[in-house]
Amino acid sequence: MRAIAARLVLASAVIAAMSVPRVARAQDAIRPVTYRVRQGDTLELIAAEFYGDRSKALFIAAENKLTRPRALKPGERLRIPVSREVTTAPGDTFESLAMTYLGSARRGGFLADWSGIPQDLSLPAGTSIMIPFTVAYTAQSPESLAEVARTYLGDARQGELLRRYNQLEKASLDRGESVLVPAFQVRISPARQPALDAESRARREHRRDAIARAARALPAARLAWKSGDFAEVKAVVTPLEADLDYLDADEAVALAVLLGATHVAFDADDLAVAAFKRAIDRQAQCALRRYDYSPKILAVWQKAGGTIE
Repeated sequence: MRAIAARLVLASAVIAAMSVPRVARAQDAIRPVTYRVRQGDTLELIAAEFYGDRSKALFIAAENKLTRPRALKPGERLRIPVSREVTTAPGDTFESLAMTYLGSARRGGFLADWSGIPQDLSLPAGTSIMIPFTVAYTAQSPESLAEVARTYLGDARQGELLRRYNQLEKASLDRGESVLVPAFQVRISPARQPALDAESRARREHRRDAIARAARALPAARLAWKSGDFAEVKAVVTPLEADLDYLDADEAVALAVLLGATHVAFDADDLAVAAFKRAIDRQAQCALRRYDYSPKILAVWQKAGGTIE
């Protein structure tokens, strides 16, 4: 308890001097939840309930600008910062999500790392991404980012992450200088995780359904293509055309290329170019093998901007 209280005192001391205005915080896009204090509650108990870790009470203190440890009053309301699960929409990228939720498109790489997804992969619609909440920290006296990282992230080595996240050239703060600290290591207890809205749930279900239907359609379409039954390829793949944004890049590209090649077979070059462009949009580095496709298909593929191996 003494260790936790000491950390709260340290966090509370700097909270009073925070100069970063509320509108500048990434937290604005990830609103805290409201909690009504019950008899016997402490910040540590509430932190354990929301985060499964009593030592994370300093985040609640920071959010509520509690400048010194005090007893909580039954019935008072606290703002609890929480990470949020979001479900991607068609066209979303790590950069666009970072701009919306983290305040800068340049933080897209951090979001990709925390999600365990390579940043250069296109994000299928309906993908669940966890957005961490942030707290603002203002130095009371000169100190290193390693010290800030030790207090909030439990690891002084994360000071370099704070430097890059805040796009700083130095690894220390002067008195009055502020940084944003992303709570990417804090996990919300499942019972306290804010529910997805109806639109997000629908996108998630759409992705699951699209994946299942593509798993059935792709083998059938490939078999029909090998046998020269282009009408069957078109019949199998066309119903999935509207779902390409919801599929992983490899599956989306495979289906789009099959659809484009089939359009070429029916002399519908404009439709073929459109299909090929969708494949390239999902995976810019994809290329067609010269010996796998006819010269006519390869010519339309190049017209769409594709490359050939």
